[in-house]
Amino acid sequence: MVDLLAIDRDTLPVIWDADFLLGPPTPEGGDTYVLCEINVSSVFPIPEEALEGLARTTLQRLHAARDRRATMNQ
Repeated sequence: MVDLLAIDRDTLPVIWDADFLLGPPTPEGGDTYVLCEINVSSVFPIPEEALEGLARTTLQRLHAARDRRATMNQ
């Protein structure tokens, strides 16, 4: 989805999800999907192994933000 919509991954929240509903079938009978909602505030990482990557990404973003502020204040 990031590639399809040309979204910079670093501008997204560290954890989020998107829910899709089954849409109308294509003329050939294939499945389509409709975006139902995007959640940011009430999301829990699954599987449990995702927590390490979530923490690592959060720390990287915090350090990058701190470094940007330090550069701006010089």
